[in-house]
Amino acid sequence: MFKKIGLAVTFSPNSMALLKETKVYSEQFGSEVIFIHVGSKNDAIENRLLELISNSGFNPESIHIVWGEGEPAKVINAKCKENNVDLLIAGALEKEKMIKYYLGSVARKLMRDPYCSLFILTEPSVEPKPFKKISVQVDYSYESEILVNIAYQIALREKSTEICLIREYEVPGLAITVYDTGSTDETEKKRKVWHCEETEKMDVFISELNLTGIDVKGICLYGKEGWEANNFVKKNGSDLLIMSAPSKKLSFIDRFFQHNEEFIFKELPCSILLIK
Repeated sequence: MFKKIGLAVTFSPNSMALLKETKVYSEQFGSEVIFIHVGSKNDAIENRLLELISNSGFNPESIHIVWGEGEPAKVINAKCKENNVDLLIAGALEKEKMIKYYLGSVARKLMRDPYCSLFILTEPSVEPKPFKKISVQVDYSYESEILVNIAYQIALREKSTEICLIREYEVPGLAITVYDTGSTDETEKKRKVWHCEETEKMDVFISELNLTGIDVKGICLYGKEGWEANNFVKKNGSDLLIMSAPSKKLSFIDRFFQHNEEFIFKELPCSILLIK
């Protein structure tokens, strides 16, 4: 599924946990791993990195470290591109302090403009735990089928108990209906009709996927995309959310006028897998 994994390795408190998690996923996916370090290269730092990586279980003879200097997110993306990485693993706090969120932490900068698929782990552990409940944002497109297939492969490897497919929708012209008729009954009727249609689409989508060996559920949520998914994932107790990476680079202004992905990026409900 992922041929080459990249891990941005530092000497932070959660470095060993991220290394242990990366070791597990590299074995699950049969992937080669490269380690990316942002900073100047010297013998002392290189030896510390080699010791840290070796102590996490990687074969010392197969450790490949790439180096770069500059703004961390840009350097990491550049090194992923140079080395044909198709999955980058990084850690992130579930909730950043307000100032740091708006200025942008390294992890959130990567989320807003990833070069490749990006796996953000909010609670990495030196004793990795499997994902029991996996949620996937879908819109019934071909891209959604790819997301669900990835979720399915991960679920089988992790022995997950559930995959939940989330479809968020808004009723076109609903605000106009309220304005024209002034009737909340008419509005509610229109919303219920649309919900039934979405539920039928979800049922067909799931049946055509023909997934076996795991419980697959569909949930249709009326409301703002991103916002509804974020709330549902928290209430459902999902520990992994899989979604498409942003189709365009999110700008600074998107953090103030939040939409779609930013509702999720601001306060991560769980670990996130962005598929590019």
